[in-house]
Amino acid sequence: MTELPDEAKRMIGVEKTKTYQVTKKDIRRYAQAIGDLNPLYFDEAYAAGTRYGKIVAPPLFCHSFAFDDVPAEELREDGLPIELDVPLPVTRAIGGGSVFDVGSPISPGDEIKVTKKIVDIYSKTGKSGLLYFIVIDTLYENQNNEMVAREKATYIQR
Repeated sequence: MTELPDEAKRMIGVEKTKTYQVTKKDIRRYAQAIGDLNPLYFDEAYAAGTRYGKIVAPPLFCHSFAFDDVPAEELREDGLPIELDVPLPVTRAIGGGSVFDVGSPISPGDEIKVTKKIVDIYSKTGKSGLLYFIVIDTLYENQNNEMVAREKATYIQR
């Protein structure tokens, strides 16, 4: 195993938080983008007759808040989100998998707090050489401090 650069080690445990306001339009557009036209996501009359009593977002909707919307020139050279800009001697990255838990439903008017934390960075030697693994925990909570989702994702960089 190769020693991690000190700058990368210092990023372990650091939390970053952002907040997003959910609109009916956001939910409708997300549902359309994923091809799910369930009226629960956009028809107020239909949604009122469901167990939720109102429009709710599709289960993975909050994942649209996972990465900052930044100009292309601010992205990493390989096009990956700036959230994966960990000082490692690498030039490429891929998703290594994630576990996504869904909690309370999200509705228009909700304020979603997204808290990201790098929980681990480690290295292994693979067939193509040295690989770095970055494990990120992302917690999504509504204005009532209820978990609406949580993701633990691993990214592999080489």
